[in-house]
Amino acid sequence: MINYENFFTYEYWQYEVVRHAFGLTAAVFAASLVYFAMTTRTVLPRFRTSSAISAVVMVSAAIEIGTLWLLWNQAFSYDITTGTVSRVQGQVFSNGYRYANWLIDVPMLLTQFLVILGFSGSAFFQRWWKLTLAGALMIITGYIGQYFEPQVAGFSDASGAGFWIWGIISWLIFFYLLYAVRTAYRDGLNNLDPRVQPTMTRAWQILFWSWWLYGFAYLVPGIPGLNDMPTFVLVRQLMYTVADIVSKTVFGVVLTMVASQQSAVEDPRYAKGEPD
Repeated sequence: MINYENFFTYEYWQYEVVRHAFGLTAAVFAASLVYFAMTTRTVLPRFRTSSAISAVVMVSAAIEIGTLWLLWNQAFSYDITTGTVSRVQGQVFSNGYRYANWLIDVPMLLTQFLVILGFSGSAFFQRWWKLTLAGALMIITGYIGQYFEPQVAGFSDASGAGFWIWGIISWLIFFYLLYAVRTAYRDGLNNLDPRVQPTMTRAWQILFWSWWLYGFAYLVPGIPGLNDMPTFVLVRQLMYTVADIVSKTVFGVVLTMVASQQSAVEDPRYAKGEPD
């Protein structure tokens, strides 16, 4: 996939900030894996699936972002005479690996959300298959739209209509997904103790706002006045970085807090910090 990041010459600092953002994100996910592994048995058994899911999300995300770090290093080289960084002939940087990661992680995060809300049996599966299908379709349609980034940004004479067509489809699915997740949140909130509910509300808010960042980052190549400046490649990648860390690590930590608080309410052993 030839993403539009490949068509710019960057100031050295711009290139380095993006490279460091990839490194930071991979390191956060690796460290978070340890956290989720260590806290698995500090909550009631029915919540432990959530910790296991967080661990899976951290592994997949660390691998994919680590791959992006490698690609960014390989695809560009520094010119000491101009002090700039440009693409190496025959090498390509691809955001497609982000979509591969999201195709794994979005269904996982939605599953985790339902588990913490206390859904089980048919009530769980009726929601789970709809959220999983919608999440996968949202990612796949956005992935297809990415193939048209150079065209819509004006780096190619071909039509960029595919960027908008597939992007709009992905956004429409996104709106449905937010509605479905909010419905699940409202229906499942009463499964939690009133003292725990405010923390669950924060988890929902984290998911809601962080997912918008992904959509805005997708749109950057199609926005005149922004899509022709390398600075906005930096902005785009930082948006992805913030969204990744918040929607995966911070979201997972807050869900763990919900599970811990609810476990303490139901069983005094967990209130004393005594893992099972």
